[in-house]
Amino acid sequence: MKYRQKSTLPGFPWPDTFITKTEINEYFSSPEGIQCLLCGRMFGTLNNHLQMIHGTTHEEYRARYGLPWRRGLVSNKVSNRLSEALTKIIENGSFIPKPDHKAAVKRILEGARRKDQPFFKEIKSEMTRRSNQERVKYGQKDYENVLSVMLKRQITLNQACMNKTLPAKSRILDYAESNPGFRQKLLDTYYSLPYAVQARADMF
Repeated sequence: MKYRQKSTLPGFPWPDTFITKTEINEYFSSPEGIQCLLCGRMFGTLNNHLQMIHGTTHEEYRARYGLPWRRGLVSNKVSNRLSEALTKIIENGSFIPKPDHKAAVKRILEGARRKDQPFFKEIKSEMTRRSNQERVKYGQKDYENVLSVMLKRQITLNQACMNKTLPAKSRILDYAESNPGFRQKLLDTYYSLPYAVQARADMF
């Protein structure tokens, strides 16, 4: 217990929970390593530290701080190193997947019953918003409005479609495929843009 108290930095254990995906990505992207939110120390991996020093499991740690259930508790540097090593093994043809076993199946089933972490609510909300947007019915004026935006702002189709009030790029290309007149207008718009913009667009 004395060792744990001595190792804990001021302000820790961290009392909050991650709410957004952005916060989680920032937590994992520190160039110094991955920080233990219980004591504030930086490590390459928390695999052994949590169990040996804090007497807690990965699952308890993830649940407490709202971290993704299946993301490894390792720094970006370690994650990249492991990924590169696995890629080499696969390329060499020496990768042998571990056979299925009861423990693995049990973990998967338990994982399926775990509640969503707070950040996932943000993701589901965005997925719902996109789904609702895809159900919106667009008319010819909506598609031609995209062309007007491209010309007015001198931007690519991709950039114009970042405006969430306009049809998505995939919808515009589908519409152009089935409407030769609009397809020609889209091509004319592309060729009317400055060469530098055309180069970025790479034909849409």
